[in-house]
Amino acid sequence: MNATISREPSLVDDWRPAARWRGFNLLGMFRCPTTGLAPDPRVDGHFPEWEFQALADWGFNFARLPIDYRILVRGDSWTNIDEGQMAKVDEAIEFGRRYGIHVQIALHRIPGYCILDETEAFPLGTSPVAQEAACEMWAAFAKRWKGVPNEVLSFNLFNEPYRHTAGTNYLPLCKKLIKAIRDVDPGRFIMVDGNECAGEPVPELYDVPSVGQAFRGYTPHAVTHYGAEFIGGIPKTAPTWPLAPGYASGWLMETPEATVAKYQSALDAGEFCMVGEFGCRASTPHAVALAWMEHCLRLWQSKNLGWALWNLKGVFGVLDSGRGDVAYEDFNGHQLDREMLELLRSF
Repeated sequence: MNATISREPSLVDDWRPAARWRGFNLLGMFRCPTTGLAPDPRVDGHFPEWEFQALADWGFNFARLPIDYRILVRGDSWTNIDEGQMAKVDEAIEFGRRYGIHVQIALHRIPGYCILDETEAFPLGTSPVAQEAACEMWAAFAKRWKGVPNEVLSFNLFNEPYRHTAGTNYLPLCKKLIKAIRDVDPGRFIMVDGNECAGEPVPELYDVPSVGQAFRGYTPHAVTHYGAEFIGGIPKTAPTWPLAPGYASGWLMETPEATVAKYQSALDAGEFCMVGEFGCRASTPHAVALAWMEHCLRLWQSKNLGWALWNLKGVFGVLDSGRGDVAYEDFNGHQLDREMLELLRSF
């Protein structure tokens, strides 16, 4: 896999997308195989060409690639980059260029941090060792893909800051990572997840050229995460949409409008913002999920916000979601939720 990536010599100082990004999270390198965990059918170990072709054929223009950094290094070294693995990312970028799909490289697990667990040896939010490794990794990526135009490629620093990476630690951490990239590739467009699990904008970055901000479209959690055993407080009875008053309490009932309102200051400042992830678990009744999704898509369209469904394949996706109340059709050997796909295409 030694794909040749088209390059251009010039980059724009304050670049931003010409159109809303609309697409999917592709999970080909989402999780490194780990002892004790069952194989993840969403993780191919690479990014198949047919996924990019399907996105293009369906009329989408964006793919976020949430990557576990451990897949890209040899052994337990943070900085010993595996060329064979990196070539697979090169190939994904080339597939994106070929089919007109913007590719965003996102470190879902970055040296020192992953929202899914606390197994990293050094905490990114406070450890100079982890921060140096994370900066070196992004600098290596910036060097590798320098000259690939922003129309083709962007970076997303890391996924959903929480615990030690959030709060007052987050801004200086973002600045360090941005500097590591910009010292190598001054014009690269960079997306930064909002503070506190992508829930709050970072106003201090509004004036930084070629930086956008991403938040999440999982509200109300009482709808999107119905049936998720790891979230307490969601009733056992299925939700409706709109939600019945008093169905759940507190943060579980936050509305999509309230989520967008948090980012109004960024929009007013002319920042490029998007919904980096959204979706509704397969345990939520299909009709409810579609009604909620249409509500969100219409709201985001009115604000000129792009979005990326989590995921293409899996319990949130249009393929292989495993819903018991959907009449699937075959698509390349996968089960396609045509009704959800057509809804997404209409926005």
